Amino acid sequence: MALLYGKPTEYAIRALTYLAARPEREIVSVQEIAKVEEISSHHLSKVMNHLARGKMVQPLRGPGGGYKLIRKPENITLWEVMACLGARDVFDECAIGWASCSDKNPCPLHDRWLGLRGEIQRYLESVRISDLAAVATHKAPKSMGIKVLP
Repeated sequence: MALLYGKPTEYAIRALTYLAARPEREIVSVQEIAKVEEISSHHLSKVMNHLARGKMVQPLRGPGGGYKLIRKPENITLWEVMACLGARDVFDECAIGWASCSDKNPCPLHDRWLGLRGEIQRYLESVRISDLAAVATHKAPKSMGIKVLP
């Protein structure tokens, strides 16, 4: 979904969904998440560090270490995940790339983009990691491209 966010945010959403689908407070290694989600463990490690700084996950070091959710998945929205990864910048940019687009100097799409941007933000604020985990664990048909977790 490159239009709204990049790979790091995508990886964060997938990792949080995976953790949320596991038994509560289960510690999961980056390698396990990376393998199941088919993500580079190197890139995922960086993403998990952002999520830890954002107080969404807790890192646990040493043998048997990994990450666990420290917030309830029903309290984590996609909008918050985007903020944690610094991925909200697209909402401040001009829809057609003007450097000085503003309310006082609007581009031809400015007003329409403002309305759409608000709708997208409300949607992202309404989707919770728990919603995604429920789909991933219970009713994800193959046509959706979501892996049902073991």
